[in-house]
Amino acid sequence: MEAANYPLFFIHISKTAGSSFRVAAERYFGKEHVFYDYGPKANETNPDIRTLDYEKRDRYAAGMKIVEKAKFLTGHINHPKYAPFIPAKNAITFVRDPIQQVRSHYEHFTRHHRYKRSFSEFVNEPRFKNVQYKAFQGTWPDAIGFIGLTERYNESLALINKMYSIDIQGLDINKNTEKKSSSYELSGEEIALIKKHNKEDFKLYEYALTRFERQKLAIESDTPFIRFGKTNMVASDEGKMIKGWAADYNSQSPVVIDVRVGKKKIAEIPASEYRSTANERNIHRNGFVGFSFTYPKKLKNGTQLDFAAKETGEILLSDTIDRQV
Repeated sequence: MEAANYPLFFIHISKTAGSSFRVAAERYFGKEHVFYDYGPKANETNPDIRTLDYEKRDRYAAGMKIVEKAKFLTGHINHPKYAPFIPAKNAITFVRDPIQQVRSHYEHFTRHHRYKRSFSEFVNEPRFKNVQYKAFQGTWPDAIGFIGLTERYNESLALINKMYSIDIQGLDINKNTEKKSSSYELSGEEIALIKKHNKEDFKLYEYALTRFERQKLAIESDTPFIRFGKTNMVASDEGKMIKGWAADYNSQSPVVIDVRVGKKKIAEIPASEYRSTANERNIHRNGFVGFSFTYPKKLKNGTQLDFAAKETGEILLSDTIDRQV
């Protein structure tokens, strides 16, 4: 894998092993090259960010200062805030089993923020719902450079080091020392409550598990890792066409997509159309990563089409023709 152009941008989601990773990164890069943004009142927040972004409200100046001085940027912030300054391929985050993350988040608040309410009240508060999902709002999850798993932290760290040609060492800090086992034990009622109020987090975690295996295989075998997804289109076009995006961060050429019906290839299209979100989020090729395909009239309703990356053969997306009269 190619070495990263600094800075790396670590999106720190609460209680996902982020503290361990950020401290380890500080030891590797040096304090002078690590910028924190935990809000205007946090002591950790870098003075330049506090002055330029929060006091003078000049995020452009803050972003340029980060690009000039930092090798590693982190905070409880989502991707869009600094996306204009840092390529999406340099964005890193960790996600965690929502059951464990929610309970850990509650324990953290009771220990460090004097939270006095019950666990059920905590889970019911809007600010604590779908915390992990909220960190991805405003961007395409598959565009994030690397999404690690808290439960597989050491393995994730090894992959990050290989992907970005760095050597951050493993640390284990900011844990609840009163916890008797490696995971929290919750009642069936508590688990049901968490699932009820964090549906988006569970969807995100399931996606992250699948993506982790895909990216692990690509990194370890040094083969292309194709990022992809559907993009918005009007409801009346559903079932008649598809719009999406695909990108290979290690190539400036567009991803070529084979359109298949079963084993038969019926078309070949490049992912080279402009997508404004891709440009605004600094994803790749200045936003020219989109593709669209109108389903041929000769194909009947109910026909399934597969969209596969030509280079790897991997099926990225599938859709079924459904032309509503």
